[in-house]
Amino acid sequence: MKLSKDKTVLTISFVLFLIINAYLVVIHEPWRDEIHAWLITKEMSIPEMILFSRYEAHPILWNLIIYPFAKSGASPYWMHVISYLLVAVSAWLFLFKTGINKIVKVMTLFTIPFVYTYSSIARDYCLILFFGMIICVMYKNRYERPVLYSLMVSLLVFTHAMAWGFVAGITITFNIYEIILKLFGKSKVSKKQFLGIVAGFVLIMLSSIFVIVTLYGERSTVLSVFQDTYTNNVIISLIVLILLSLVLLLFCKGAIWKECVILGTAYLFMILVYKTVYSYVFFQRLMLIPMCILFFMIMVLEDHAGIASKLKKYFYTLFIVSMLMNMCIVELVLSVIKDVRYNYSSAQEMAEYINENLPEEDLLLVDMGIYAQTIVPYTDKTLYDIRYKANIVDSLYHVFDEDEVLACIQDIPNHDEYKGKYLISIYAIRGNKEIYVTSDSITGETFYLYYLQE
Repeated sequence: MKLSKDKTVLTISFVLFLIINAYLVVIHEPWRDEIHAWLITKEMSIPEMILFSRYEAHPILWNLIIYPFAKSGASPYWMHVISYLLVAVSAWLFLFKTGINKIVKVMTLFTIPFVYTYSSIARDYCLILFFGMIICVMYKNRYERPVLYSLMVSLLVFTHAMAWGFVAGITITFNIYEIILKLFGKSKVSKKQFLGIVAGFVLIMLSSIFVIVTLYGERSTVLSVFQDTYTNNVIISLIVLILLSLVLLLFCKGAIWKECVILGTAYLFMILVYKTVYSYVFFQRLMLIPMCILFFMIMVLEDHAGIASKLKKYFYTLFIVSMLMNMCIVELVLSVIKDVRYNYSSAQEMAEYINENLPEEDLLLVDMGIYAQTIVPYTDKTLYDIRYKANIVDSLYHVFDEDEVLACIQDIPNHDEYKGKYLISIYAIRGNKEIYVTSDSITGETFYLYYLQE
């Protein structure tokens, strides 16, 4: 009866979770990064997306998933349906296929990483949660199905660069560890299992090599490293969490060393990225910190039930600490409230204005394609990118450089062909007649509409 009661509580929680997330998906307006991925997928072929991925610094798995919808001319909102379904499956696996305490399950379900951000905001982060949860559920039986398990890990490679540390930890403690044991004659796995482990290792290596080769090269100019207190505090929190996991390792006399290695490599790689590649810690990346703790807990509970039962309160404390140290709960609540009350992006508002008030104007100038791309799904008007001298759809292939955009704005008076045209800008430009200004949005991206006097 207790099992039946627990299942009822979890089922009710899951249904409520689906309803809340569905509402948040409906009210959420796609913004710049979401629409950018959609337009890339819609306008480019798969080989072109692979080549262009080095400028995006993202693997293309998310693009491949939305590919049939974008190519068929479907609404961009299908992205949100997909991310909603992926997160829903992840939540179901978490609730009904893991050994976490039911109270902790319900509390976690309605915080991060399940509610709103990975479900409503359609980006590749939802894939980390999806494949990560599958890996956690399979973790206990990974030796029975090593190829399938490794396949999930290899797919995780194609989700996002911030997942690569987690992939490295899993590969080291499973595939590489068992291969080394075999070389020294200490392996206890069967021949069939060992061949599966080797085959899985090959899959992971091929995936990693492909992604590294395709992403290696020139980067977008927005990928920069700078020192700020916020990023440094995040890095300190990662170090503290690694140290806390080592304390747990000492408590259980080294029994959970594999899981600690997985968590440690995940966090160390994040630190490496923040220090050498891209130091801006946006909310979606910040949530990966407690999400890795959640994966860590599930893995330990699945594979070390006896030890884990004695350390559950420490695991849950570590998880709560990881959330509070990064203020994820507060930021999540504020983000949801803002998205319900305000625009997430003001692009749709600008599109509605130009559709209703500029019926005869077929060509509109835009000064920054990376921002104005968000307007594209809501209007049939042609948007001409003055930076790249092309239709905004063609400027998808270019790399954003704000200095060059500002130079183009300053150069507007030298272009007679621009006179008598309307310009959409995210900058307030002096000396031009301001026709309309959009409302403030969560992203802080306000659009200005100008008429360039003849």
